[in-house]
Amino acid sequence: MADPRVQNVDNFTPTQHHKPGPILRSALDNTDDGSSNTMRHFRVCIIGASTAIGKGLATSYAKAGCKALLLAGRDLAALQRVAETVRAISRRVNVYVQFCDITSASDVHHLACFALEHLGGFLDVVAINSGYSGPLQLKITDNSAKDGEWAQAFAVNVQGTYNVAHYFVPMLLASPAPSDAKSFIVVGSIAGAITKGAIANSKYCISKMAQTRIVEHLACQFGGEEEGGLFAVAVHPGAVLTETAAQSAPEEFKPHLIDDPELCGAFCVWLTRDSSSMRWLNGRLLSATWDPEELLSRKEDIIKGDLLKYEVKTH
Repeated sequence: MADPRVQNVDNFTPTQHHKPGPILRSALDNTDDGSSNTMRHFRVCIIGASTAIGKGLATSYAKAGCKALLLAGRDLAALQRVAETVRAISRRVNVYVQFCDITSASDVHHLACFALEHLGGFLDVVAINSGYSGPLQLKITDNSAKDGEWAQAFAVNVQGTYNVAHYFVPMLLASPAPSDAKSFIVVGSIAGAITKGAIANSKYCISKMAQTRIVEHLACQFGGEEEGGLFAVAVHPGAVLTETAAQSAPEEFKPHLIDDPELCGAFCVWLTRDSSSMRWLNGRLLSATWDPEELLSRKEDIIKGDLLKYEVKTH
């Protein structure tokens, strides 16, 4: 039986989208070359840009007309292919490609130094798409504690997120841009709320919950205007047939992997294009499948109940 908490998150808005709808497609429109197109000034770093969802993030920000894109990850050949796709979308975007393994603090530090040198000394958006699920392991007692799978899941999903936050949040906060920028986006997962069911991969679910808590801490520590107004959220990308999902998802779940890889990217563009108006969502776990208008309509409920965060119930 599936965890009902996940069902509640899936249906947080009555309408669900499997691909970008009119509002998200409008956010990608960069036909306005005037001052109203704030995205034309944006410098964006996407870590884990070589996979399907990472590519979707890159193409979405390119379509929105951002100024520069720094694409990072471990597969340089795949990153170069994404870079060529981006250049075909918009020759105006300055595209850079760099190797980075986010489990290595040295790699992340080197990437941050590269960004400082080549992207004008600051960034407007940092998006982490790197993730690791590994073989399906439903019970904590399954497999071997010596196989390194749990260590790898936490190294990528938790330690890697910390590494990026440690080196890149100061760069975001130093940006001279107004409060409609300075966004730290994590491609998270509602799997962090799962404890049972056919896809409750223990190491993945628990590490993704911890990753989302990092986002909550960042919003609490740096989200105030006095610190420069960091906007930090975790975004569930939907059920996407990625290479990893094709290898590790149970056969009975694969028919549900129908969401567009670019849905997450379009949703993130929508969130960060004017994040000053989205600050009430700071520190929360969101889903790219939710209907934007219906999400906005729940603003009062979300603020009053401090929803879309992990908590300990006391009554």
